[in-house]
Amino acid sequence: MREKITAHQFLSIMILIPFGSAVLFFLVPDEKQNIWIALLLYSAFDLILQFIYTNLYKNFPGDTPVTYMPKIYGKILGSCISMAYILYFLYLSGRVLRDFLELIQSFTLPRTPIILTGILLTITITYGVYKGLENLGSLSEIFIIVILISLAFLWVLTFITGGILRTEHLLPILEDGFLPVAKNGWSLLSFPYGEFIITTMFYPYVLQQNKIRKACFLGCISEGLILAINNILFIVTLGVFFASVNNFPLLESLRLVRIGEFISRLDILFIILLLECGFFKISLTLYASILGAVQLFNINKHWGLICILFGILMLTTSLSIATNYPEHIKIGLDIIINKINLPLQVYIPTFTFLFLNFKKLLHLKKNT
Repeated sequence: MREKITAHQFLSIMILIPFGSAVLFFLVPDEKQNIWIALLLYSAFDLILQFIYTNLYKNFPGDTPVTYMPKIYGKILGSCISMAYILYFLYLSGRVLRDFLELIQSFTLPRTPIILTGILLTITITYGVYKGLENLGSLSEIFIIVILISLAFLWVLTFITGGILRTEHLLPILEDGFLPVAKNGWSLLSFPYGEFIITTMFYPYVLQQNKIRKACFLGCISEGLILAINNILFIVTLGVFFASVNNFPLLESLRLVRIGEFISRLDILFIILLLECGFFKISLTLYASILGAVQLFNINKHWGLICILFGILMLTTSLSIATNYPEHIKIGLDIIINKINLPLQVYIPTFTFLFLNFKKLLHLKKNT
């Protein structure tokens, strides 16, 4: 595949992938009013993961995890690991699609069958994937600016709207010390920050290869700042308890914004914006899965047919993973974060990094 993206487009993709669904939720309710501190803390911790990801790529330039795992662990074991990543990206795309289907069902189209909405979104996403990474990269570069301006606009309106801002909800800060914040927030390393593993599939297609690590570090820090500000908004407008129990606290915050009689119910406008965020995240995640399959099985032809097949699999996964939204959330918290996300996002890359460097050390000792 000859598609290329610039370092700026790659940075936009990095920010949009975790942000695409993390923006919807009050992350880690156990952190209460200290969630913004935890988000910044684990954003710093994730820099270590970014170093590991980019170091692995440095050892295998031009390869993705799907193509360098067999080179490290051998054809059989390495291919099994690669297949796990392909299936993981496919499952994740279906999972995020379900998040946005539930959002639409709850706020805009409650009487429309979820399968019909799912089909329409899948067609749009599959077409975006079919058009390729270059097009998605170009769009993401523009859309990230729209996102940042919209968030700034939201904060301004929140300040202007009288009576909804309660900064006292942010207090007390670190009432039990720093250690509980670090302990309760460990899942942030998996969601949202662990989802940066998706971007490792795009390293070979960045034009300025020497800027990949810089973009990864900057993207990680930017993500932490944006999500911290976003969760502060939930706290000062809704309070910790209501932000914790609400399925979509961002939209509840938006409903409170009212400037006279001409600016109100901004949640409808922001749903459109959020759907665009979802489009990018789902499209890029599905693209990573399809790209991995193409690389592992060496099937470069029939790109359109492969996109359609994976789109159908994504929709099927999305509709079948849970019978209702509470079950969907419970599966994510109890199973996905612990048993799927952490091994694929953290454990395997870290072990591979250590294993590879241990092999290098042994090789150096033999030659001396």
